[in-house]
Amino acid sequence: MNETQRRAAIIARLTDGDGEFALRRVRIGRDEHPVYVNAPASLREVMAGGGHWGDRLAVTYEDERHTWAQHQEAVDRFATLLVHRYGIGKGDRVAIAMRNHPEWIVSFAAAVSVGAVCVPLNAWWTGPELAAALADCEARLLVADRERTEAVQARRAQLPALRAVVEVRPGDTVRGDDEWTAVLAREHRRFDPATVPLHPDDDATILYTSGTSGRPKGAVATHRAHLTTSMNMRVHAMVEAELARDRGDDVAPAPQRPTMLVTGPLFHVAYLPRVVSAAITGLHLVLMYRWDARRAVELMVREQVDSLTAVPPVARQLMDEIERTGTRLPSLRTLATGGAQSTAVLIDRIGTLFEGRTGTATGYGLTETTGAMMMIGSHDYFRRPLSVGRAFPTSQVRVVAADGTDVGPDEVGEAWFRGPNVARGYWNQDTGAFTPDGWFRTGDLVRRDADGFVSIVDRIKDVVIRGGENVYCAEVEERLGDHPGVEDVAVVGVPDRRLGEEVAAVVQVRPGAVVTAEDLRAHAAPMLAPFKVPTRFLIGPDPLPRNAAGKVLKRELRALVDTPNPPTRSDRS
Repeated sequence: MNETQRRAAIIARLTDGDGEFALRRVRIGRDEHPVYVNAPASLREVMAGGGHWGDRLAVTYEDERHTWAQHQEAVDRFATLLVHRYGIGKGDRVAIAMRNHPEWIVSFAAAVSVGAVCVPLNAWWTGPELAAALADCEARLLVADRERTEAVQARRAQLPALRAVVEVRPGDTVRGDDEWTAVLAREHRRFDPATVPLHPDDDATILYTSGTSGRPKGAVATHRAHLTTSMNMRVHAMVEAELARDRGDDVAPAPQRPTMLVTGPLFHVAYLPRVVSAAITGLHLVLMYRWDARRAVELMVREQVDSLTAVPPVARQLMDEIERTGTRLPSLRTLATGGAQSTAVLIDRIGTLFEGRTGTATGYGLTETTGAMMMIGSHDYFRRPLSVGRAFPTSQVRVVAADGTDVGPDEVGEAWFRGPNVARGYWNQDTGAFTPDGWFRTGDLVRRDADGFVSIVDRIKDVVIRGGENVYCAEVEERLGDHPGVEDVAVVGVPDRRLGEEVAAVVQVRPGAVVTAEDLRAHAAPMLAPFKVPTRFLIGPDPLPRNAAGKVLKRELRALVDTPNPPTRSDRS
């Protein structure tokens, strides 16, 4: 039995019969889906279960520490406030807009526990962007920190549905209608969950897309969607552990008190599932005021962090700092990547820097799928660093040609997903991305090999068509990105009168490096067809513009490169 067959046998054993991860086909709306029959019934059930971890640490924020018992007490109090002070009923929208403060997690848990639809907003948005989303979802309540409260209150007249703003950590002046600490301190009643029955297919969240290509859209996810993502991740971990034992790998035992450093925003679908799984596993979440590699290493040493997930630029910065300081980080078991495509160089560096004692992983999903639809663990990832994994047991995946037919192995097509964790649609919008028979069209071009491993090729809209030839930006970025002087790179298409489009690259160089366009062309030429090698470069020390999810804002780069006299980055050709 080869490893692919062994994997299938393990999954079959875990998901058959009456076990914890047993699957059964259930009708959800018009379609049938494989669902975990023994999954919790709602996010409320999961979040309330966090209290049984008692005096174990739940959340550390810089130098603050909160146990699970303290966390659950705050959740119970705020749930009561939502119902009895603010009149929040089942289906009402409760929005969150703040940095990764502990109050973020409390607000989320309380909102979904009372049957509200929680709307985590992008804390990087401007005032007009926040107001637009609040108006779109008709939020009844907003929980926000000082900066976001100030931005929204200035536009309150545009938000007639908004009953109150609860301000977190206001500083000397309270700008919200209520201040978090004060209202929680005065609440001594307790919300009775029996008064609000919840069903797995009730709406739980509206997660807005990153808006890299137009107006953000609110993907509506159910309790079942979030719980499916959590269950899938647990199944994946069990399968990977069993396969590692079969291979005789030297695997460190799981920590008794797992601790994760949260390197990205909780409002993003790459990190929100950790909030859910933490209550199940007793995971200790370590939060930061803002990302800083030096501070991150300090916290990892102090808190004995054993896992983290980081977008590629953050992972590179972290490893740069580890190398600079010579820190060993003996507690670290997993440094996973997510949120954006990694490179072979980055994954190889993880294996080399930590001498094989730290694993890695990645997955592939979108806001519209409430997290990953597939995943790949260390053993396979080190061998296939450009893959994003194989489908979870509940994930249905198609790779579809432009004519709507499925392509064969190793052929390029659009990824289509269906499953119980796929959003039921967009709030107040119908873009055609969700088909009548329940498939979500991702807009991503992928290829799937004969073993089921999927690799992302490009976004459909980002493919450069140069003189009739397709140039996949991700392929060119991968090649340019392994130049030793390149810190970060993005490839875009710019208009060209003769060829239709031309290939352009925007490059961030590593500190102290000197890199020219000629260097990069020479580096890329042996591995890329001539029509794929960029003819235009912007090179300099400045970071590429990215959104909170770590995705490059290619609209901004196209405008920059296509400007007759773009700002100088240090070299242009």
